[in-house]
Amino acid sequence: MTADPPGDAGEVVELRTPEAVERAAAERDRIEEKVEAFAAFGDRVAELSADAGRRAGAAKPAAARSAQSAVVAGGASTQSVETTANVREAFRETVLPYAEPESPQQAMADELSPELTTALSPAAAGLTPGLKDQLLSRVERRRRECRLLADAIETERERLDELGEELGRIVDEVADADETPLLQLGFEELRERHDRLAELRERCDRLAADRQAAIRGARRDGLTGVRQSELLDHLYGDLRAAHPGLADLARLDAVLADCQRVVRDHLCSRV
Repeated sequence: MTADPPGDAGEVVELRTPEAVERAAAERDRIEEKVEAFAAFGDRVAELSADAGRRAGAAKPAAARSAQSAVVAGGASTQSVETTANVREAFRETVLPYAEPESPQQAMADELSPELTTALSPAAAGLTPGLKDQLLSRVERRRRECRLLADAIETERERLDELGEELGRIVDEVADADETPLLQLGFEELRERHDRLAELRERCDRLAADRQAAIRGARRDGLTGVRQSELLDHLYGDLRAAHPGLADLARLDAVLADCQRVVRDHLCSRV
């Protein structure tokens, strides 16, 4: 949306907020899909059988432990190897498409933890009951974190959408006013135009203050929180403006200030 400011100020306001709203909506959808991906991954892990027998040898006689050590030295049992392979396969088919890894192993480390990734590697001891419990706990935590992030993004999208609508109304009003040349306005009409522009600038100031307060905020769920400033970096870091709403407000206020200056010049010429 663009508007030529009244009084031949010669600038154009091109709002960046709509693009940011679209970006937030797309990222919200992606994270919501990631929530479902973690849920699906957790369901598949829960269905797998943990190998409880491998750790039992610690309480056996020395001869039995010696016989079992050959199995341990050679790696996990065939069932354990297959089970951890199933975990890795489940991760690749559910969560991996929503990660940004250098490799599947790095993605698992980023999304779960380096320790769990090592414990689930082909060379590790297999899926024990304790490891399975840790994994399911971590998956549920990640699912909640992603749910919180999706909710925070939706809140940001709603706020930015409201701001964009308000900015659009201001731009439209300026554009409509510009259709009437200032030379056709009387002194009182010019003064009213100047006062109205002042009101619009005050509205921009209030919107900017509200936006800055929102940026300083955080959304929390128990011990987990999403800082708004970090969220904005995540959403808009590669856009032309890291804070598109504030950038639009600053540029619009500058145009309104130019409009006021031109109207004042006309007022002075009528005195």
